[in-house]
This record gives sequence, structure tokens and C-alpha cells, in this order.
Amino acid sequence: MELRHLRYFLVVARQENFGKASKLLGIAQPALSRQIKQLEMEIGVELFDRLPRGVKLSPAGKAYAEEATSILAHVDRANRRVRDMAEGRSGRIRLGYNDVASWHDSISRTIHAFRQSWPDIGLDFAPLSSVEQIRALHDRTLDAAIVYDLYCSPDDLLALDALTISSSQIKLAVYGSHRLARAKRVRIADLSGEKLVWPSRDVTQKYYDALLQRCVESGFSPVIFQEASTLSIQLSLVSAGMALGLVGSEVLLHTPHNVLIKDIVDLDISFRLVLAWRKDNASSALTRFIESFRQQTA
Repeated sequence: MELRHLRYFLVVARQENFGKASKLLGIAQPALSRQIKQLEMEIGVELFDRLPRGVKLSPAGKAYAEEATSILAHVDRANRRVRDMAEGRSGRIRLGYNDVASWHDSISRTIHAFRQSWPDIGLDFAPLSSVEQIRALHDRTLDAAIVYDLYCSPDDLLALDALTISSSQIKLAVYGSHRLARAKRVRIADLSGEKLVWPSRDVTQKYYDALLQRCVESGFSPVIFQEASTLSIQLSLVSAGMALGLVGSEVLLHTPHNVLIKDIVDLDISFRLVLAWRKDNASSALTRFIESFRQQTA
């Protein structure tokens, strides 16, 4: 049995006449009659009562018509679904992000606009650090990630593509009563002897090492009061007056109470927040998602 047998059967059932059905289907009436007879022989039941003028569904034929209609509807839905997936109109995207990504209104706006444009493409969000997101991209448990480029190794760049969302510069976070809170210009030397909240090396080794090297090159040996795994924790410790923090300029989007952000005029470390994905990920839904961000950043 083939799907065409079911389609032929339903047309004959609706027309109640082999001649009319054959014209609609564009096949010869004898050939259509043979197809229906083959179907009846295969299932062992007569589906039609043959009348002097036309045919009518037998009781078994009526039941079979209901099932055949349901089967073909399922097949049609399956065909539409896979076509939509292939053309990027449906599917699912697993997206990683960190707490800083949620501070960017542009990211929220882009995701909202994407969901409005493509409501049949589902988005699954995974809150992870940049390092965890990159690992998940390699493991194929994420389709896309919002990460800092400084966490991408040369090997990562061989497998990943990235689109810049925003750039960031290192700045100084100070609490309101600190002596540097009133300073118009801050230099690395001004941090001598100050307790600093530092990014955790376990989580951000590349950033940690780059920052430490730049300080050493400037003749400054930082006093690391505590390492913190996230920018939110760094800012919380600064706000409590426990230490100062070297943070990215995106903190200007989400500065907590009692924290002031200062430029460090002789510290020139910068990095990018990027949307990253595997080069070999051929998902059409992902392609549409990337294009939404590309339009936003154009």
C-alpha cells in the first residue's frame, strides 16, 4: 500500500463516482478502479458498495475514510514541519548567556524582535559563564552563545564564528566614600596598596592573566583582596566598601548603589561581547537568529 492509494480512495469517496474522481485525479478510470481494487484486496474488505450509478462507502469504508483522512493529515503536517525547519521557519535554538548579557537592552530587543518575527522557532536559554558556554558549543549542547571573546582560545576560533555585539574597556569601580571617588583622572599607580576584587582565575584565566600582565608592565603589583567568579559579585563587594574592582565598561548599564565608575587613563585593555556559534552548525533557524543580530549591529 502507498499513500497514493489512500488519496485515490478519499477522492472516490467524496465524488461517489469513479468517472468524476478519475477526471479530478488526472488518471484513466480503469487505472483508478484497479488501484481501489488493489487496496480492497490488500486490506481484505470492500470499501464501496457498487451501485448502478456510482458508488457509496460501505460501513467499513466509512471507518476507513476516517482513518485515512487522519493518516494523510499527519503526513501533511510532518511534511510542512520538515520544510519549515529546512527553511528556517521553525525549530529550536539553545542559547547560552551570562548575567552581563541581560544588562544590554539591545540584546533583549533583538531577541524580542526575533521571537515576534519567527514565533515557531523556540528559544531555550541556558545561564552559563563564558567558559561554560564555549565548552557547550564544542559539545553541541548549545547552538549559540553570548560570550566575551577574550575567553576564546586560538583552537576555539578554528571551530567557531562570532559576531560582535558590543565592545568593553577596563574601568575602575570604587565605593562612594573612597578617596578616588572624587578623582577626575585615575592612573594604575593610584591603585598602589589598594585592595582589589579580581576576576577568578579558575573561571577567567585568559582575562586574569592579561590584566595581571598589564599591571606588572606598568610597575604595579596589585593587592588581590578576593577573587570573584562574576561581575555581579565584584560589584557587590565594591558596593559594600570591601575593595575596589577592575571591571568592564558594561557596568555603566547596571551600576549598583554606592558604586562609581572611573576611567583608568593608562590601562588600555579592551574586549568584545560576541554572539558565537559553531561553523559547522547548518541549522536554518540558527541562521535566521544570527541574521537578526547582524541587522541589529549593522
